[in-house]
Amino acid sequence: MIEVKNVYKSYGGLPALRGITFTVSRGVAAGLLGPNGSGKTTTLKILVGLLRRDRGDVRVLGYDPWLNGVEVREKIGVLHERPLYPRDVKVHTLLRHLARLRGLDEVEVKRVVRLVGLEKWEWRKISALSRGYLQRLGLAQTLLGDPEILLLDEPTANLDPLARKEILELIAVLRRDLGVTVIISSHIIPELQEVCDYAIFIRDGVIAGYGSLEELSRKYVVESTYIVENSDPRGLATYLIRENVVKGVELRGNSLLVKVERGGNEEFEEIIETLKQRFTITRFYHKSADLGELYEKVIAS
Repeated sequence: MIEVKNVYKSYGGLPALRGITFTVSRGVAAGLLGPNGSGKTTTLKILVGLLRRDRGDVRVLGYDPWLNGVEVREKIGVLHERPLYPRDVKVHTLLRHLARLRGLDEVEVKRVVRLVGLEKWEWRKISALSRGYLQRLGLAQTLLGDPEILLLDEPTANLDPLARKEILELIAVLRRDLGVTVIISSHIIPELQEVCDYAIFIRDGVIAGYGSLEELSRKYVVESTYIVENSDPRGLATYLIRENVVKGVELRGNSLLVKVERGGNEEFEEIIETLKQRFTITRFYHKSADLGELYEKVIAS
């Protein structure tokens, strides 16, 4: 879906990207993670076709975003880090205008307003929105036209903790319900833990590592979390908590959330395999890795 190979970009002789290479598959939620000034925004602008790379190859949905910018932008939604809105215009009026520019109608405006929870604010002026609801407006704008990819540049920047949590939960719901691929650029790492299942780490214009959180957790030996669905979650929890490789167990309905010690992935998976029939385990899968610990290990390596 997204392929970046050996891409370089400089500003006035100062290198911003130095041969970055990574891929993002369809349907994942990828964190583009790195310190301020590491090249995250430059990377996103190249993906959307707003910046021309110096050299290297980029493909987004099979298109070169610089040569085929119109085709790419028809299929992606972008939320920039500091969007500016006309403050005296009503929310509905702005979205209706943006929809018409894309050949869309009022039905589409109502759809995106409902998706991001702006119904109560639809007929209010933009100046009345809090920062959290301004970000909801930005997300509504990105969803116009039912894009296949969302590129979100620091979507929680300058928000209070509650607003950040609400925006990230909304992004997770949109990704689940709409099946879109999401790339979230951020330097605030821990809060992306529940949203992302893929990570791209960038430092000083260089990709330090990328891949699924499961792959990265094995490579860099960090704590992992698994979901185990079965017919007797309490019985299984009682059994698992005695295992040395298990750090913690949490009941979630008919499933368990199990935290596994560093480097214990294979041992834990072998334990689950031996218990499948005894506890009627219908499904188990790697949910996430400790993103903060991964960040420290990958960026420092």
